[in-house]
Amino acid sequence: MIVCHCEAVTDREIRRSVAGGACSLRQVARACGAGRQCGGCLPVVEALLGQPATRVVHSQPAATPLAALG
Repeated sequence: MIVCHCEAVTDREIRRSVAGGACSLRQVARACGAGRQCGGCLPVVEALLGQPATRVVHSQPAATPLAALG
């Protein structure tokens, strides 16, 4: 499923980034682009950071995109 609509990043791409060593929202954004625009996907990305690959996560949009954090 597409998690980040701004960058068209799927949950599989995010999980690959995590498996490749990304362990923070910022690292995931650098690895695959998720969370760089509006920030609406950040709660799902954060959940995927701490969840097993078999779990499906649904969440509400975030208020602050990573680009605004500097």
